[in-house]
Amino acid sequence: MLNLFKRPIEVETLEAWAKMVEDIAKVAILAVPVIIFGQNGILFKIMSSLTLMFVIYATLVAGKLLRKHKSQLSKED
Repeated sequence: MLNLFKRPIEVETLEAWAKMVEDIAKVAILAVPVIIFGQNGILFKIMSSLTLMFVIYATLVAGKLLRKHKSQLSKED
């Protein structure tokens, strides 16, 4: 019960992880305009925007992979 990574992982847990990862991507998407229109310097805006783009891409890929491999992760080895 307390070991979240012990196999088999419940399907509901995988769905929750995928949703949480996608929610992180949504927050990062909403943060981009805040960074761009903020009062910081141009270098900070560029670096922060690039970092957020990487986070957005990585979290969306992670959510997609969790959903794609749900059946493999949830069965007993």
